[in-house]
Amino acid sequence: MKKALVLAIGLVMLSAVNAFCVDIDAMMPVLKDAKDGIRANLVSLDNDLSAAAEQIAKLDFKSPQARQILSSLGKDRNYVIDCSIIDVSGKMVVVEPAEYAKYEGSDVSKQPEVIALQRDKKPMLSNIAHSVEGIDAVLFQYPMFSADKEFIGSLSVLIKQDALCANVVEPLVADIPCKIWIMQKNGQIVYDPDSNQIGRNIFLDEMYKSFPALVSFSRTVSLSESGAGSYKFYTKGFNDTTIVEKYTAWDTVSLYGIQWRVIVMEAQAAAPAKAEDKESPPKK
Repeated sequence: MKKALVLAIGLVMLSAVNAFCVDIDAMMPVLKDAKDGIRANLVSLDNDLSAAAEQIAKLDFKSPQARQILSSLGKDRNYVIDCSIIDVSGKMVVVEPAEYAKYEGSDVSKQPEVIALQRDKKPMLSNIAHSVEGIDAVLFQYPMFSADKEFIGSLSVLIKQDALCANVVEPLVADIPCKIWIMQKNGQIVYDPDSNQIGRNIFLDEMYKSFPALVSFSRTVSLSESGAGSYKFYTKGFNDTTIVEKYTAWDTVSLYGIQWRVIVMEAQAAAPAKAEDKESPPKK
């Protein structure tokens, strides 16, 4: 029954995309590859965090060995901003790399993400949040336990989520007429080829109010793990003057309750937009 349901959902999604998209053969594989690649990066970091938390739990938090393990988490990962050890009082007792060591001693006990980790004592990935380092980023945390299973603190990695996604997405779309953007369920943009849009919230930002079809589309995306649709928006972003119809399909990357909607789109060619081409909010 479950397999039949999955097949039915897939066929509906395929039919919807086929109705919208000029080149479905290019769109659907790139969506799958983007989803799989982003998840693979998250799972790889998850595995390394798990192993590091287990190792550091046996050490003095401020020992050179603990610092070396912290530093290794960011090796070959250009999206890792810093790694820290947070004690049971909610203080960052160790931070690597050295350029972020000035944040050692910072009290992050009031941050919702830290409160949740210390309450539930389970691995967690956050939505985009403003960090003590002054950066809007994603926090990936792992609890640490003593040999007696006592909670002794947590391991935290601050991630520049758009860089993580760009590593996967940009090579996939370099030579095809598709683009990809990624959104949290709350409407905040995780990644976009237009860097001016990263971090903006489609549901709240004034910049999107002139495009109600985009807002409506995004609300549908937030409620459904996969699907297809279309909306009108600038061809390349806020610095553009051309409005086009964008045909899309989307799917979801999930980890520890956080869901990123991965949207692949193909734009219909259009002439430069006139003032009357821009959508107006529906009348009440």
